[in-house]
Amino acid sequence: MVDNGSLMAAAERLAVFARRRLRAPGLVIGLVGPDGWRHELALGVGDVASGRPLRTDALLPVASIGKTTTAVALLREAHAGRVDLDAAVHEHLPWLPLPTPFGPIRLRHLLAHTGGIVAGLDASPSPTVEALALGETAPGWPPGQRYHYSNVAYALLGLVLERVAGCSYAQAIQRHVLDPCGMTASEAVTTARAQARAATGHLELDDGTFVPAPWVPTASGAGSTLCTAADLGRFLRALLTGDPALLDPDAHEAMLTPALEPGPEEPFGYGLGVEVDTAAGYRRVGHSGDGPGFHGHAHGCTETGVGVVVLCNGPWRPAAAPGGTWVLVDHGLALLRAAALGLAPPEDPAPADEADQDAAAGAGREPPGELAALVGTYAAYNPWVPQVQVRADRDGDGLVLVWPWGDVRPLVALADGSFRVGEDHASPERVRFRAVVEGRPAQVVVSGWPFDRVD
Repeated sequence: MVDNGSLMAAAERLAVFARRRLRAPGLVIGLVGPDGWRHELALGVGDVASGRPLRTDALLPVASIGKTTTAVALLREAHAGRVDLDAAVHEHLPWLPLPTPFGPIRLRHLLAHTGGIVAGLDASPSPTVEALALGETAPGWPPGQRYHYSNVAYALLGLVLERVAGCSYAQAIQRHVLDPCGMTASEAVTTARAQARAATGHLELDDGTFVPAPWVPTASGAGSTLCTAADLGRFLRALLTGDPALLDPDAHEAMLTPALEPGPEEPFGYGLGVEVDTAAGYRRVGHSGDGPGFHGHAHGCTETGVGVVVLCNGPWRPAAAPGGTWVLVDHGLALLRAAALGLAPPEDPAPADEADQDAAAGAGREPPGELAALVGTYAAYNPWVPQVQVRADRDGDGLVLVWPWGDVRPLVALADGSFRVGEDHASPERVRFRAVVEGRPAQVVVSGWPFDRVD
């Protein structure tokens, strides 16, 4: 029997730590532990403009954490005999224009992000339109061979779920996840109506000012559910301990087992809709997610049954960056595990160093010849990826693609006139320039989605 007093002491210690580290409008933390123990706390504001405090019962989008709920729903449909996870996706979506040069891509591959398809850019609120865009790209390797995270893979799985469940995606998530877990304050999908109940999401300007983020209704299997921290904690408990038992034991264990061993540069393995890692010395499972103006985490320890949910109404930051919220999950789990195991609590981690904002990244000398005409800023009406930049690399010999969140990837010229994104020869991500006006392309197509020149 775990002493609840020790768990509460860990929760209070985490609350003090979180207040010192808060660099967002607000966040809600939900904690779970053995024997049904739970605790929630809220910091900051739900809306910067009004200064309204954020409450523990605030409703926030959970973004890609919804991939885990999609996976659970499909696994339950498989247990009921209505779908075979080894079936090819084209068996359920025969209209899908996705080429399969290496053989059929199966539902199990999509669940584990091993189908070899592009990541997707969340460029449409319609999962069907996202699926149709796959006709512009091809898989990079045989299914099941390698891991490559794909939002559009889960958009496809949501469409399959609708067909095998015989209802809308929202109804399937309600039936398979929200109702069994007692998640009565949650919304299965993001609707315009739900915005009235939700906290305000915020984007950060270059000067550090927070402004309201756009609200984008969607019913994608890649992540469209809204939860309170307490409700998401109920789902996390089911994932960690099988309480309530959403899945039979074999399916539950398969879900929490990585499909492939993680590579040397990958921080975690991926099961069926679940991130799995042992970096902290124990099996830690869960998922993170981010969208326009919101991000969150839901991770826990299967050994002790402790878990941490963090839902934030501000932009995602890299884990090691100042203000990143992953440290709350990592440290929170360490504190709760120590309490559950009767160990001395760990020391608080030191603050992260200020991120090295290298203004020279992707801003080298002008590239040679025709490449110079490709340099520019290209934008789209896409709240997830509002723009991309094509810049010269540091040496001025080639080009790089700069994402809005700061990632820089080399563009490697291919024989067909397109460019591969990244050094990996098997990467399915592609860039094509088109609509040339006065010697410069007016548009760049990134893995199937157009961005228009704005400079």
